[in-house]
Amino acid sequence: MTEFSKRYGPWALVAGGAQGIGEAYSRYAASRGLNVVVLDLNQPALDAIASSLARDHGVECLPAKIDLSSPDMLEQVVDAVGGREVGLMIYNAGIADVGPFFKPDSGLAFEKMRLAVNVTGPLLLTYHFAKPMLARRSGGIILMSSGAGLKGAPYYAAYSASKAYEIALGQALWGEFKPYNVDVLAVAGGMTLSTAAEGFKHLDTSSFQTPAQLVDEAMDALGKQPMIVSEASHRANHEKMKRLPDETIIQYLADHAINNFLGGIPPRQAI
Repeated sequence: MTEFSKRYGPWALVAGGAQGIGEAYSRYAASRGLNVVVLDLNQPALDAIASSLARDHGVECLPAKIDLSSPDMLEQVVDAVGGREVGLMIYNAGIADVGPFFKPDSGLAFEKMRLAVNVTGPLLLTYHFAKPMLARRSGGIILMSSGAGLKGAPYYAAYSASKAYEIALGQALWGEFKPYNVDVLAVAGGMTLSTAAEGFKHLDTSSFQTPAQLVDEAMDALGKQPMIVSEASHRANHEKMKRLPDETIIQYLADHAINNFLGGIPPRQAI
């Protein structure tokens, strides 16, 4: 048994773990000898990763089709996991979009679903799986946030706010859980060639990270610091922006959204 599997095994649980960045986390955990519980909504992707992890790494993989916005999500996850000991919990799921706060094609029900996935989901799974980790004095938790959570971002308003929650929660629990030998890390992800990158085809993606590169950075930071901003140019940009007035940063973020995702025209609020 490796030091990694002693500290974070025998099971990892990855929410949103069958595709993109989540798949890279699942594969990383399996490559280090951990069995993996993969939560996802995409059944074909779940089937594919379950057979792949078993074949490539000789570990067990429990695929579970779970709607993380469901009111009984935690009960579904607990039933699926059963008596398995989860030593590494990674919350990678999220609902993202770009547009005005008041959108013409979605309303409050959509925003409540976003909160269920982006805020309530990481809270519930952390609350459930962290407690036995603290009792065992070992384990790790990764909350996959976004660069959008580092500052209130116009046209990502609700998404930005939800991702700020994950950063604050991860940083705070890093301090609370450290005396119990449980590592917590919030990851502010930069531009990544994940499944969401299908909407980035009009952009120059040459500087984007691969999911595997992001995960390697995150796993290297786990246990060393409370939060990481992934990808070197993203980190450098973040450091520069911290020295600017809030008004300048917020306007820059608004312009970035408008020019890269909204056709160069500020969208109107649907009022």
